[in-house]
Amino acid sequence: MDNEVGINDAGLNSLSGFAYQIKVFIYRLTLIQDGQRVEFETLDDVAVTSLHNKDSISDYCLKWSADANSSLEVFQVKQTNVTESVGQQVLYNWLLAYNQRSQIEKFTLYIARGYSFTAKTFSNGAQKAYDVIMKSDKGSTALITRVKRLYQYDFAKFESDYNAICDKVKVEFLDEINNLINKQLESPFHATAHQIKDTYFESRVNELVTRICARIIESAGKRIPYVCVPAEYMQLCEEVCNNISPANYSPDYEAFSQLYASGELTEEIVKSREYRQLCHCNLQTTSVLEHLRWEQYYQNIRQHYLADAKKETISKIEGVAHQNHTDVVLELQLDDKDIPLRRLIKTKDRKISDLSDEYSRWGTYIFLTQDGLPKQISWKDEDGDIDEK
Repeated sequence: MDNEVGINDAGLNSLSGFAYQIKVFIYRLTLIQDGQRVEFETLDDVAVTSLHNKDSISDYCLKWSADANSSLEVFQVKQTNVTESVGQQVLYNWLLAYNQRSQIEKFTLYIARGYSFTAKTFSNGAQKAYDVIMKSDKGSTALITRVKRLYQYDFAKFESDYNAICDKVKVEFLDEINNLINKQLESPFHATAHQIKDTYFESRVNELVTRICARIIESAGKRIPYVCVPAEYMQLCEEVCNNISPANYSPDYEAFSQLYASGELTEEIVKSREYRQLCHCNLQTTSVLEHLRWEQYYQNIRQHYLADAKKETISKIEGVAHQNHTDVVLELQLDDKDIPLRRLIKTKDRKISDLSDEYSRWGTYIFLTQDGLPKQISWKDEDGDIDEK
């Protein structure tokens, strides 16, 4: 579990095909101008419930951009070869969008560089596209079925909308998305400043991505679109710079927890000493998971310090945490009140000066209950534990 790359990969990979969608949305957000807004909309409940496990989520997501004159653009993103069948899914989404907002003036399809595009969907003609839709017998929730219901017995309307979309289609191939985002964020994140080394710039970029991902997922859970305007984007950038700097490293816990932290008891977690030690405290499962999320949050901070060559900071944090726990155990034993839950509660109350928030402090204490650590602590002493007395 003690691996920053592992933590971040686990979070983004759990979003499956959704991660690339969000990164392109963030890239568009970095281009936002005064009077504009960028909107991320999930179209239905199928999309919301599939966020974490289906690549096909991209078929259900629309991204919008609007300027002060109410000119609308809808864009979709593909990190795959856009075959005729894939293009049909894009068309169906755009037909639904056009019926929702007839003032759309541009339909943009972003394709990751290295993948191909087959233009047949937008060049075969309205009649052929209409016949494919009307012959479909897929289930009621399928995208094509929703389009079929919209245009059944009305070819004239379909032809008009189809031609309007095809006349406004723009296909754009995107270079490596992380590089595009980094380039746009060099200025707001002060990449060339003397103290902002690559470590801090990359951490700021990751923090922005994490916060926006979390906001999109939160909005999706409420079945509402996520809308961002220049003022919110600028505030986000400012907060990230304040929270991620040589003097302070305080990632947003709520965003981190929503995106990266485990929300279920996996086999790996159940086998861990941290989990076993928390179980000695007779906590509810939800509370155990929350404590383990704090551990993951501290691990993220710990790895940042390692990357920034601040091993002495880690040593100090964990040394203080270990001593705090030792003092708590001695105090409880003196009062004849030494039980696991009291150890946990009283230890969590002890401050650690090098950590600025409770989540990272609590996470440090849970982290130190791992197997094999030289400064290991326990909520209940077990056979083979390091003698702390």
